[in-house]
Amino acid sequence: MLFYKRLSGLHKCLTCYLALMLAVEVASVAVMMYCSSNLIILPIFSFLEMLFFVYLYNRYLLPRPDKLLLGLGLAGAIFIIAEFLQNFVFATVAIKDFQPYAKVVDNFIIVIMALFFFYQRANSFCETMFTNFRLNAVILIFFTINAIMFLPFNFFINDNTGTQFYVWTINVAVIALFYTYLVSLIYTCGIKNKCHIA
Repeated sequence: MLFYKRLSGLHKCLTCYLALMLAVEVASVAVMMYCSSNLIILPIFSFLEMLFFVYLYNRYLLPRPDKLLLGLGLAGAIFIIAEFLQNFVFATVAIKDFQPYAKVVDNFIIVIMALFFFYQRANSFCETMFTNFRLNAVILIFFTINAIMFLPFNFFINDNTGTQFYVWTINVAVIALFYTYLVSLIYTCGIKNKCHIA
């Protein structure tokens, strides 16, 4: 990006998030080329995404780091690592019974951070404190929908009715809308130099 240097710290961080998501997508395709399943990528993706948003909120979106949210992030990381070990190192669960609780935990923690952001802003009602309000609302909506999509994951994987096609199509559309919003936010900051608007 030609305008990367002009971006604020928050927008540089969001750019890194998009690059991370692209790397995960490439890794997912590469694993699928050599293995029968790329499910191993999902807990790794969940772990990286959750750590990213714990950093984003505590560094850029909240006025100061919150120990409760950091503790929640640590608990989520421990859970995701434990699930990864259980499913892929010790192989205690068959692939057909795989349930991505790591992704649900990841989404749940991000939703809690987004709600905490609103809670803090509502308690300190001040016009200047409402920066990044729209960004936080989009994060809240996206990760709530994502959590709902991943709760019945195993059902959709093993369903023979064709329902999973519609569910995954909706999921892809929601992801595309989320990434499009982030790209437009970064573009607005970099090209039009309006970094304070989110």
